[in-house]
Amino acid sequence: MPAGAIAANTQFSVEPISNTLPGSPGIAYRLRPEGVKFAKPLTLQFTYNDADLDSTNEEALFMAYQSNDGIWRMIPKTQLDITQKKLTVQTDHFSDWAPYAMFWLTALKDAVKPKETTSLVIHTTENFLLADLTKNEVEIAKEKVLESAENVKNWKLTGAGKLVPDAKPFLANYTAPEKVPNPNPVTVSVEVHNFIPPGKIPGRGATGKAILFKKIRIYDDTYFYGTNGGVEYNTLQHWFFEEDGEEVMLIGGFTGTIAHIGLYLPKASGPGTYRMNMQGMVYIEDFSQAGKLLYNTVYTHCISGDDINAAGSIEIEKVETVNGVKYITGNFSVGMFKFTSCSPPVKQVTGQFRVRDRRSY
Repeated sequence: MPAGAIAANTQFSVEPISNTLPGSPGIAYRLRPEGVKFAKPLTLQFTYNDADLDSTNEEALFMAYQSNDGIWRMIPKTQLDITQKKLTVQTDHFSDWAPYAMFWLTALKDAVKPKETTSLVIHTTENFLLADLTKNEVEIAKEKVLESAENVKNWKLTGAGKLVPDAKPFLANYTAPEKVPNPNPVTVSVEVHNFIPPGKIPGRGATGKAILFKKIRIYDDTYFYGTNGGVEYNTLQHWFFEEDGEEVMLIGGFTGTIAHIGLYLPKASGPGTYRMNMQGMVYIEDFSQAGKLLYNTVYTHCISGDDINAAGSIEIEKVETVNGVKYITGNFSVGMFKFTSCSPPVKQVTGQFRVRDRRSY
């Protein structure tokens, strides 16, 4: 903080929160105190990783904040350092901050069975291409598809299967091969052109092109994969859930030093979104191969004794019974605390899963 930015001694804090920003590839943070106007601008810096770029491109990344009126606003003058993977802005206030992608690519299903088809769509926010990027900030409107044909080019598939671009430029359909391929997942990419006029934003728009990527996994029965602190993990094992009198426990495996992760939900949880809440038994644990608890979505502050919950949620997309076997499909994105100090560091963990009843094995 620059000298003279604030007159009195002030306590500052940074807290991970649930991210409500459309087109945001990372976790959001609440910077406090809110509502304080600094006499000199402060520098905020966000570090992204390769996992944050699954669906978007670093050329499309900016920082954004949410004000008290609930509106998110992006900062066109966000400085991008591709080498260091950093986004930097100057601000005279604290609030909720998150990275924002001008464009991102989504799949109706991130995981499909052999011969199954899924659709891919390019998203942006309403009227974004008409925004005046010379302003200090631009309001982020509601999410929409990118309908401008002149901005979309060159749908491409890397891997097995078939990709067919639709007559609508923002849409393509992918069909998986007859059996699970190797390598797996496959990658779909598409180019977005001319979204920043040259010279409008220093260091931006020099090429006028961003390539969006989306990975699609092909599976036979169950799966459990995602990112762990920005590093991709995947397991080829079959994973399961089990129920007792109070909760549902979903187990997934990690590669490397992490053996498995456990997701805990109230018993008989149906489709819906479940926020991190220890009282509601919605939490995640991350264990080492020796069975030692490394990370959790909740920790007890060593001085105040308060339970602190990380930002994030588990989404149950589908609960189904196939040939007499019960399956649960969903995803999660959470911040997780490491038990090292009063203010433990937080890492981001994401996952996609389809698990079956353990009793069926």
